[in-house]
Amino acid sequence: MAYKIVIIGGGSVLWTPRLCCDMFMEPALEGSELVLVDIDADAAKLCKSYLERCLEVLKKSWRISIADEDSALKNASSVVVSISTGGFDAMDKDYTIPEKYGVFHAVGDTTGPGGIFRTLRNAPVFLALAEKMHRLCPQAMMLHVTNPLSQITRLVNASGLVKCCGLCHEGAISINVLKDYFNLTSARDIDCNILGVNHFALITDLWCKGIKTSLSELKLSRYIEQIDKRNQKQHLSGSVDDLVVKSKNEIYPNYFNFLLAELTGVYPAAGAVHIAENFPRFINDEKLIQEFYLWRKGVLPQRPNQKAKLTQRLQKKLADNEIPDETQSRSLEMLADALVGTLTNEPRRIIATLPNRGQISNLPEDVSVETWAVASAKGITPVLSGAIPLNYLGFMSSVVAEQELTVQAALHKDRSLLKQALFASPSLHNKESIEALMNEMLEAQKQWITW
Repeated sequence: MAYKIVIIGGGSVLWTPRLCCDMFMEPALEGSELVLVDIDADAAKLCKSYLERCLEVLKKSWRISIADEDSALKNASSVVVSISTGGFDAMDKDYTIPEKYGVFHAVGDTTGPGGIFRTLRNAPVFLALAEKMHRLCPQAMMLHVTNPLSQITRLVNASGLVKCCGLCHEGAISINVLKDYFNLTSARDIDCNILGVNHFALITDLWCKGIKTSLSELKLSRYIEQIDKRNQKQHLSGSVDDLVVKSKNEIYPNYFNFLLAELTGVYPAAGAVHIAENFPRFINDEKLIQEFYLWRKGVLPQRPNQKAKLTQRLQKKLADNEIPDETQSRSLEMLADALVGTLTNEPRRIIATLPNRGQISNLPEDVSVETWAVASAKGITPVLSGAIPLNYLGFMSSVVAEQELTVQAALHKDRSLLKQALFASPSLHNKESIEALMNEMLEAQKQWITW
């Protein structure tokens, strides 16, 4: 059976080639229609041409088109969203304005002022899209990869317009890290219990080749030794420029994770810089950034350069008629699995951000949480995953409170709720500066946040 799959933000040279090639490799989706929607017409055309080349190499028979949002959404089977409202200009403001108030971001897309204002920018766009889906394809599920993943998932589900699920690769990447640590052949040799919120998920139980494995086996010293043996260590000068732009995190990318695993008996299942933002002391202190191999400003300035390089790569591959890299193997992304499961009723196990329906017993009902789930014709059903360990519960509850207040502020366009979201944020240690920071951020982003 053929399906109509729409990608909002289909001109993304970072996401679209990888996500779509994963779909093309799924026999159950063969013959489907892919519709790209993007405000950048040239980017959409480039991605369409590149994907058509991928289909040639894979010998698959999908139909690919570019359309406006309304035409694309009509009778869509599933809607995938990969956008960033405000782009790099807004992202720069997310970094630079909070820094005046002593608040620093490593990534800035999930927690703190960066995550809060990124939610506010995206809210009207996602709610308008959900309203259109409700009219034009009410049975379709919204699957998105846009950060902040938890807040957007919560926002759309709270609207009651359509069902929404957030998908992130950080959990799968973490499993891959543990696969390497234990010298296993495949990530399938690892199983685990994973629970938390996006970019602050925790692995609390672990099995290697079906055998229960104690998390006490995760040793920072062994991790460092393995990285050194693989010759992956890069030597930087240790200057502030390295810490902020190039990132010492490139030396031992999971140093902070293994440090916390030794301290707490739990492995944090996201990139170290994402995890560290939930413990802002480590990001606010330059000495600690260096000591724990972290970074600041992890998205800028390299992301615009990355976009330009990826655009050039796609253009060159097409001009030289080269085989696209994305056609050689499936990625760690779980979007294709979510689509196969929900559209074809071939159940797939995925890591998903969904409303809490008891899958995490000691976080509030309805808040967005990340656990294993099963994608099937019934939808995406979360797996009961237990409780957040007590040593992490206080930290995570603060993050959840920040997210909930942010979503309520976005839904009601309420500055008083926004102020309370900033107050609840662990990132803002200087609470008396909240109103000044809020007003400056709102003024700087008034083209996207109009209230």
